[in-house]
Amino acid sequence: MDAGTIRLLEFLYPPKSVFRIPVYQRKYEWTEEQVNKYFLDIENIALNDEIEGHFLGTVVFVKSSFPNMGSDYIIIDGQQRITTTFLFLKALYNSIDSENTKSDIKETYFENRNVDEEFKYKLISVEDDRKDFLELLIHDKYDRPSKIHMNYKRLVYLIQHSKATSEQLLNALEKVRIVYIELEQGKREENPQIIFESLNSTGLSLTESDLIRNFLLMNETPSVQEHLYKNYWLLIEEFLTNSKIPDFIRDYLTMKTAVIPNKNKVYQNFKYYMHKNSLSSETVLRDLLKFSGYYSKMLNPKSDNKIIQNHLMVIVQLKSTVTYPYLLRLFDNYYGEKEISTEQFVNILTIINSYLIRRAIVNFPTNALNKVFSNLGKEANKKKDIQSEEDSVAEYLLSRTGSALFPRNEKLKESILNEDMYNRNHRLVKLILSQIEIQTHKEIVDFEEVSIEHILPATLTPSWRVELGDNAIDDHKLYKDVLGNLTLTNYNAEMSNQSFNDKISYYKNSNIKITRDICDYDTWNKDSIHSRGLKLYKQILDLCPIPEEKDNVGKVKEVKSDTYYSVFELLSVTGKKPKTLMIDDKEFVVNSWKNTLITYLKWLADFDLEQYLELPKQKAFQKLLSYTDEVLRKGENVLSLYVETNLSAQSIYNYISSLTEFYDMEDDVFIRLDV
Repeated sequence: MDAGTIRLLEFLYPPKSVFRIPVYQRKYEWTEEQVNKYFLDIENIALNDEIEGHFLGTVVFVKSSFPNMGSDYIIIDGQQRITTTFLFLKALYNSIDSENTKSDIKETYFENRNVDEEFKYKLISVEDDRKDFLELLIHDKYDRPSKIHMNYKRLVYLIQHSKATSEQLLNALEKVRIVYIELEQGKREENPQIIFESLNSTGLSLTESDLIRNFLLMNETPSVQEHLYKNYWLLIEEFLTNSKIPDFIRDYLTMKTAVIPNKNKVYQNFKYYMHKNSLSSETVLRDLLKFSGYYSKMLNPKSDNKIIQNHLMVIVQLKSTVTYPYLLRLFDNYYGEKEISTEQFVNILTIINSYLIRRAIVNFPTNALNKVFSNLGKEANKKKDIQSEEDSVAEYLLSRTGSALFPRNEKLKESILNEDMYNRNHRLVKLILSQIEIQTHKEIVDFEEVSIEHILPATLTPSWRVELGDNAIDDHKLYKDVLGNLTLTNYNAEMSNQSFNDKISYYKNSNIKITRDICDYDTWNKDSIHSRGLKLYKQILDLCPIPEEKDNVGKVKEVKSDTYYSVFELLSVTGKKPKTLMIDDKEFVVNSWKNTLITYLKWLADFDLEQYLELPKQKAFQKLLSYTDEVLRKGENVLSLYVETNLSAQSIYNYISSLTEFYDMEDDVFIRLDV
């Protein structure tokens, strides 16, 4: 490594040299504000003779050679400053009258003589910028809405309106200095990627996507970089916008590892994944390209199969991005590996949407879903040799408990008939009614164009008080926002608070059948709303069926030796001795149920001591844990808490299950028994 300071124009001076912005770098994207600051710093030097110089910043590069004895400066960091300087030189060139000065600028900073055509021009921008720069440099054309052309015009404007002459500004530019860092190609301790990351941590605003792209390409030779960029990364960017790539890679990593990376640590997790699996850049890019195509289909659902397209559209409308890690695997099974049929693919999407919609209707929290769908692929993969993907998905989702429960019919019915769904989630109401229309009546509904109509209006008018009878105020309050009182319409404003008889004429002419069906009612009151709610409930059962529960669901399993069981499974452990407790893929050898319980409690304390110390306040654990041993039959101190150890094997197993549910770790704790 060589480092020091140098005048900027001296750095750009060497003949037969090019300054190459490698393909993995971002496009030139300095803002007008940054260009203004760049110019004002130079203008300040031009107007003040006392100022001897100005530091522009750091330029990091790797230098190599090309035919005919030239130097190739591969710019690792500083490309925005270098590119702006070339634009400034071009603007000065066009504003200076002296032909000698113009010739010096052109021959020194723009062109190389007696070199191959590839190296004729000293700045080799990234491909997206190259055409715009050469159009400006060679043909004086700058009419495109690119940063290259816009910032050039800005510099021209600033020069024209400056108190300093063009010659003074050029002389000032000669006083500008940079810090240079030259790295040696192939030297491990001078890895450009590590240097680049260090610079980025000091404040250069690169996205996770930028860092990942650079990591994949930076340590390759220029020709390999070009190959990987054009044949993989550029195609990934065509599938996905740059802002979506970090989300995609996060979901890709979750699919591969069943671990959800922190949004701010996607790049670090990606590096770890590649190093751990000894993967080459091309291997990973090839896989990313395949899965980015699937991801694009998920974000913008399009399919020749309208049922598949509709299922995917529902997931988009629900904003259920937590499903994406599993859907990536599912898409590969269907579109890539062709391991499942179209019927199975549709059935799995139906199960997933039933799970999502039912949970939304009963207002279950969504935070539990991250873990459900990050683990779904792993769990299905364990059973791929003994049952179908469809059966594995159904079994896994049906077996969820606690906050991840698959809502059963009675809970669903209660929510549909009694809960205020409109104010809680009016987009969900629109989605459900639209899907009933599409699935049941095959009518085409423009989701964004239709609006929700309150049949019994939100405002209680005199005519509606008569319609509802003596309990009008209470009935209005209780039933106006339940699903049974809501429908879809294209002319909500026209109906407003009109009476039921007046609204019927609008409903008759509706192109939406669930709205036309309201005409079957002679009056509209709480009984009508309840009746229609029951009808919608039955249609939702068809729309969101619950998979058939296997005979063994809810029954005690027969325990076998040397088999790991989730602590959520119904096991009879009386007379059986525990051998191994596995928590988050780490095994702990145990020799008794008491030892198993204490091992688990110590792990929980280490995992989150503050939450562990709060456990005795939970009603479910007050017979197990206490701050004193006075209330326990046989208390033992475990990290500041007293634990009841005078318990049967079954009681301890049940407490371990309850603790696991409380910590939302149902997919992370397993036990192996000696039968």
